[in-house]
Amino acid sequence: MAGAAREVTDPVEAAKHGIGSSKRLIAATLDDLSDHHSWLETYHRDERLRAERLRRRELRERLERRYRHTVRTTKHAARVSYVRGRSAARFSKRHAIVFTQWAAPRLHTLARHTSETAALMWRWSQRHTPVFTRRAYTAARDSFDWSVQTSEQAGYAFRRCASALSAEVATELQRSIAPLRRRGMAEWARRRLTARRARASVERRLTEAIATSQTVAHVRKKSRRWTIRAIRICAPPTQRAHNAALRIEADLSALILQIVPAFRRLLLAHMPNASPPAKTAAPTNSRALIVRPTTALVCIAPVNARPPAPACL
Repeated sequence: MAGAAREVTDPVEAAKHGIGSSKRLIAATLDDLSDHHSWLETYHRDERLRAERLRRRELRERLERRYRHTVRTTKHAARVSYVRGRSAARFSKRHAIVFTQWAAPRLHTLARHTSETAALMWRWSQRHTPVFTRRAYTAARDSFDWSVQTSEQAGYAFRRCASALSAEVATELQRSIAPLRRRGMAEWARRRLTARRARASVERRLTEAIATSQTVAHVRKKSRRWTIRAIRICAPPTQRAHNAALRIEADLSALILQIVPAFRRLLLAHMPNASPPAKTAAPTNSRALIVRPTTALVCIAPVNARPPAPACL
């Protein structure tokens, strides 16, 4: 009884028992929540798949209905077109035969009258065309001569009036512009003189200010000193780079001189059908023009000891 009373009344044991029960309850609740969450995910996924299947089925059914409607409409349109086309063909054939029977004699008569009228018109044009051409040529020549004569007279009168009017206008314009021109020239000379004086004074002031300025002299001295220092610093690397470039150029030229004969022999070995050209012996009196000491290009030109012969005219 004492042990049972101790177990019941011990608060630490009761707390441990409560904590263990709470942990088991929380673990069970978490398991239930996890199961419920997985069931919800499965349910949502199944619902999405079912909705997708329903949409595909509805789309398939709608496409089938539209296809059947299109086929039915096409068959109906083809049937109606065939019936109406056959009716129109029969109607056109019947009326074409009737029209041909009605128009054949009239067309024959019209063609005969047209040919007779064309022949009469052709004969009439052959008979009257030279007369009309001669009259038109005479009228055109007379009108051209008259227009030339009239235009010359009108041009002479117009030039005389225009020259007199232009001379009068030029005289009046010179008379009215002469005072303004003289005044403008005098004002322009005065303005130029004033501008020259102002520029000379400004230049003199600037020259004096620059010559007497200690800052400008200091800046000039500093810039000259830095220029000399930069030249002294950059001269050795520049010389070394130039010498390295010359050495690289000489090495490349020597390498090219070594590679070219081997490359030529390789080409000749892989080209058995191509016969190498015969080497022509260089004349005894020849000279070699070498562009540079490191260049492999050599120009061999014969020495012409005699003066060139005069060209025969």
